[in-house]
Amino acid sequence: MKKKRILILYLFTAILVLSCEIDNYNEPDGTLTGQVIDAMTGKPLSTEQPQGFRIRCEEISWSDTPTAQFFWGKADGTFNNTKLFAGKYRITPVEGAFVMPDPKEVNIRSGATTTVDFTVTPYISFSNVSIVKEGNTVRATFTLTRNVATAALQDYRVFATVATPYVGTQLFDNDISTSATNIGESDLEVPVSVLLPENFVSGKTYYIRIGARCQNSSGRYNMTEIVTISM
Repeated sequence: MKKKRILILYLFTAILVLSCEIDNYNEPDGTLTGQVIDAMTGKPLSTEQPQGFRIRCEEISWSDTPTAQFFWGKADGTFNNTKLFAGKYRITPVEGAFVMPDPKEVNIRSGATTTVDFTVTPYISFSNVSIVKEGNTVRATFTLTRNVATAALQDYRVFATVATPYVGTQLFDNDISTSATNIGESDLEVPVSVLLPENFVSGKTYYIRIGARCQNSSGRYNMTEIVTISM
């Protein structure tokens, strides 16, 4: 019985030692980079950060149905991830205010950079955009175009803040921004003019942009580029 106890103790100790061995796998060092391009303008998609869009990465080296990992894209439509293991991946931009494109397959290599770009159709586009100082406030004018006929129109807003250049749905000042205004078919392809509340302070610099939204699974707004105005 004593020998049996000693043997069990030995086995337990061996298992414990093995479980404490140093992990000798290399850290992930493959880089994936690229951009999401607006099909209507041919330019990188103007969005926001955070909450603009995400990139879905699925490693398909060993399985066709892997567990996906996600990371956020940037406000200028680019994306970058420097911590991926080497392998074959299926990449898709998701959760943005655009029609989700077909995925692309890429090979990520250790210590190397792989670039992949996507062209997407935004639900709504803007034209004739003007955001200008008018007296003690700001006037925004624009024209909306719906690019996806089946997308139900929802609303538009003008976002403004004095706090940060990254103005958007997460970062705006209520006292100088507008509330959501519902839009319908009659609001398309016609000039829209919005005068912001007169709560701007002389000598301050403000960051302003327009957002419009169709009903979509992500709830995201399509966005204009940010305009800087000094009062």
